[in-house]
Amino acid sequence: MGTQKKEKARRVKQNDTRDGNLRVKGENFYRDAKKIKHLNMYKQGRAVRNAKGDIIKAADLQSTDAPVARVDPNRRWFGNTRVIAQDALTHFREAMGDKKDNSYQVLLKRNKLPMSLLNEKDTTESPTAKIVETESFASTFGPKQQRKKPRVAAASLEELMSAAETDSTTYNEKQELDATLGLMGGSILDKDDFTQEAKEAIFHKGQSKRIWNELYKVIDSSDVVIHVLDARDPLGTRCASVEKYIKEECSHKHLIYVLNKCDLVPTWVAVCTNQFFFFSFFFFFIFFLLSFPFHFHFSLFIVHVFYVFNFRIQKNQSQETQFCTKAFSQGGICIFQLNF
Repeated sequence: MGTQKKEKARRVKQNDTRDGNLRVKGENFYRDAKKIKHLNMYKQGRAVRNAKGDIIKAADLQSTDAPVARVDPNRRWFGNTRVIAQDALTHFREAMGDKKDNSYQVLLKRNKLPMSLLNEKDTTESPTAKIVETESFASTFGPKQQRKKPRVAAASLEELMSAAETDSTTYNEKQELDATLGLMGGSILDKDDFTQEAKEAIFHKGQSKRIWNELYKVIDSSDVVIHVLDARDPLGTRCASVEKYIKEECSHKHLIYVLNKCDLVPTWVAVCTNQFFFFSFFFFFIFFLLSFPFHFHFSLFIVHVFYVFNFRIQKNQSQETQFCTKAFSQGGICIFQLNF
């Protein structure tokens, strides 16, 4: 009783308006209130149950009961968030087109506008289905018209069963041949029935989803992407998926093609390049240009990375010709810059 009287007198004296019981559950001589609160922090993710095992207090994000909520009435919920006039939208499209086609400018930060919706689509082609090509007018109307009935692969259940068994047998045989690469089967495979990859673990290295995710993370965080190609097979070393991703999703980024290993090309190519530089360079550039769509913007520049000490300077060549000839014949790198 004396303790309660002293506590009440202390609260009045110190002007303390808090509750009388200031002790935290679990507080004792060994653990103070701060330590107990710190330990209770680790138990917040658990549900509180009674002796029967029923949940008294659900854990965080565990309860399925939807609380009664009320949205404050406001006129802004019924209005447009962003409104732009048609002339301002046209001006913005023209400005974006001029900046996007400029190869000497790099976009460092892109806004959150839906750029794909701002691009003007080609309205010359009708979006209607090509019915005339699939069903001609004579086969639909007139004396030679045909009845419209469902086109099925089998007319009866027996034919469907036999077709399914044939497909299953063919699939199982193909799987057996693919597992052994056709070496132990002893049968001659057609062009469309052989596997494209060897079933070895070493050939699957570098093809995991984790590596591809890291690649796209690098592309998203980069302003300029350098794609290294092999001079012996430039088209075979291109990555079509990356080019398509940059073209559709990251059209503001710059894609640079680096043609490496120019010193490993066949001898006749090096000889032709050394003697007939302009002709070989012209045909090579035209061939490389035809492999891309024509609406892309190209800019070409050549970087010489391997300096040749015993290169004989010809008198009838200019400095630019000597520089390009050394780059092509002695292992240089030809870089094509592709701007979408």
